[in-house]
Amino acid sequence: MPTSPDKITFRQLNKSFTVNGNRKQILRNINFEVQSGEFICLLGSSGCGKSTILNLISGLDQDYSGEISIDGLPRTKSRAHLSYLFQEPRLLPWLTVEKNIHFALEAAKVPMNEWVERTAHYLGMVNLPGCEKHYIHQLSGGMQHRVSIARAFSVNPDILLMDEPFGALDELTARDIRRNLLQLWQEDRKTVIFVTHNTLEATYLADRIFMMSSNPGTIDEVAPVEIGRPREYESDELFMLNKQMMKRFVQVTGQLV
Repeated sequence: MPTSPDKITFRQLNKSFTVNGNRKQILRNINFEVQSGEFICLLGSSGCGKSTILNLISGLDQDYSGEISIDGLPRTKSRAHLSYLFQEPRLLPWLTVEKNIHFALEAAKVPMNEWVERTAHYLGMVNLPGCEKHYIHQLSGGMQHRVSIARAFSVNPDILLMDEPFGALDELTARDIRRNLLQLWQEDRKTVIFVTHNTLEATYLADRIFMMSSNPGTIDEVAPVEIGRPREYESDELFMLNKQMMKRFVQVTGQLV
């Protein structure tokens, strides 16, 4: 039987830009495939080009050489629906929680008769039932990130891009939100590309980890996370694998984590 194409493919991808008349290479010879429904973490230190890869997938950055394809089609011809979560929740403060989600549903052309049900479902999945009428300033930082995750999943994206969305949160809050994220992902099995510099976060979340070095950014190693789900932070298995990943990450980047 023929196999379906990979969800995302990079072939000999190079990215540079000019600063003060000098050409600087950001990414060099990036090659990878991501299968449909995979949870991939891009793990690297600041400045290695992790966020640039997300911008190239999303189409926000179209200045590169090489090939990017989605569902077997060139990126420019793909009609895949993407959601993008940034480091800040980027919610609209003049709207309530439900209106923020409705705004995204309207932009995605979801029929209006589905809005209430979708909003309630995804807010429930991130443990925010009953918060529909709250304004953004009435929520904690962690709650705002939960709303942004609910909003991203509510539009039923083909691909979810996440750029260190929990980096500003304390570790206990981040752990709780990561659990919510995995619950949503395991329900819908969207293709996720998640940027982080936190080895524990990557080991807890990912199916595979793409370890990156910098100057210019390259993918030095692809490490499968071969432990079952659900994963527990307190498990010896996760602790030992994270220890191995951290050791290897230090070797790849030449930096302390």
